[in-house]
Amino acid sequence: MKLARWSLLVALLFGATVSASEVAEVNPRRHSGGFAKLENNRIFEASKTPLALPHKDLSWSDRRIAARAEQIIDANKTTAILLVEKGQIVFEKYKEPATDKSAMYSQSMSKSLAAYTLGNMLCNGSIKSLDDPASKYLPELAGVASGDAPLRHVLSMSSGVADAKMAGEHEDNQTQRILKKEYSTLDVVKRFGAKTIESGKELRYTATDTFTLSLVGDAAGGFFDAFEKYFWKPAETESQGFWLYDKDGKPMSASGVSATIRDWARLAVFSIKQLKSDGCIGSYMKAATSAQVPNKSKRVGAAFKSYGYQTWIADFGGVASYWWVGYGGQRVGIDPVSEKIIVLTSYREDYMDDVYKLFRDWTR
Repeated sequence: MKLARWSLLVALLFGATVSASEVAEVNPRRHSGGFAKLENNRIFEASKTPLALPHKDLSWSDRRIAARAEQIIDANKTTAILLVEKGQIVFEKYKEPATDKSAMYSQSMSKSLAAYTLGNMLCNGSIKSLDDPASKYLPELAGVASGDAPLRHVLSMSSGVADAKMAGEHEDNQTQRILKKEYSTLDVVKRFGAKTIESGKELRYTATDTFTLSLVGDAAGGFFDAFEKYFWKPAETESQGFWLYDKDGKPMSASGVSATIRDWARLAVFSIKQLKSDGCIGSYMKAATSAQVPNKSKRVGAAFKSYGYQTWIADFGGVASYWWVGYGGQRVGIDPVSEKIIVLTSYREDYMDDVYKLFRDWTR
């Protein structure tokens, strides 16, 4: 009976979730809490003292930006928009099926959190050096591109593996096959991880590099435990968070996180705090959120000029920002100087230029 319920849920979640068109489109109900209901989620508890996000007393310019944000959510297949400046809410709105209580699924935004988790493991000594190959921590990775490359190249999606077919996946329904327990994340790395060029040469956007990072983190002391200790808890979230895992209990780090919109903002606020801190983690986050490899091909991330550590780097209107980006229109954009943050979730990403223009005009 349990297997039957699981099969039905997988069918409901993954049936006709991607449009046949070139525009990335996903199932809105799946992304507004559906993934969080799956049984193979690591659950992270809410803080007893969540970070307050009070509403800002809006200036005239704030109101203009808020009006544009409202136009975007009203006119598009957007499920939520939240604008936060220095920890204060400038604008917040939800649209069915999302609410402020919905655990919104990240798609590839989780890649950035995976990189920051590994950075914290580096700074606590669990990872010895970014010059180490991943196979030093997990010998099973020897012989594949991301296993033999230095960790810093795996972080920057330049391990030397072949470019993915679409959205970081090397075959159709790769993520679904992991969820249906046909593959583990290690299986995916081994199956599609052949080296095709020298590492550090070129951005090639692929889930295999992200899976390698979480496999290393697990081997070096526990990826989920590190994320919870060094990132989730210090972010002072107000609701439960969720991260999917594979048949072996290993993190689905390339696309697995679900959290409320406000908690996505709290995670972004905490990323700025780590970026502006002294010492190891501040240095790491500066590298993570700045250009490591150029985005020359523009096969993915066409709006972004370069890539950091599992993080897209933008220069909209001359203002440097870093972005967590997920398929179907999931976005968190962060200007660390002004501490302005946009959190946006969608089920069709055919209007992202308007989002980037809004962010450009708000931050410059």
